[in-house]
Amino acid sequence: MARRTRRWTQQNLAHRMDTSVSTVRRMEDGNPGTALHTFLRALHVLGRLEDMVRIMALDQDALGLELTRQQLPQRVRSPGGQKTKARPSGAPAEDGQATTDDDELKGF
Repeated sequence: MARRTRRWTQQNLAHRMDTSVSTVRRMEDGNPGTALHTFLRALHVLGRLEDMVRIMALDQDALGLELTRQQLPQRVRSPGGQKTKARPSGAPAEDGQATTDDDELKGF
């Protein structure tokens, strides 16, 4: 539909995509053997690639996000099973040195 709206022939689209007319036909017919990169090139040539990027964004994958959330552990334990006590920011650690917010955020 996008090709026809632009009044391009299959030959025009094939030339712009640097592929054959038969590949364009198979793609438009929905042939399952058509490579994904062929569809992506067509979207690029038609100026619609950003639509695919938006659709494929992780925040649009509700099922994937839900599955990931379900796989998160219910509890996170420290290595070796040792319990750690929470202390307010800036409070001295067991070694007597004060911690800062910067220390707590290392690794992020």
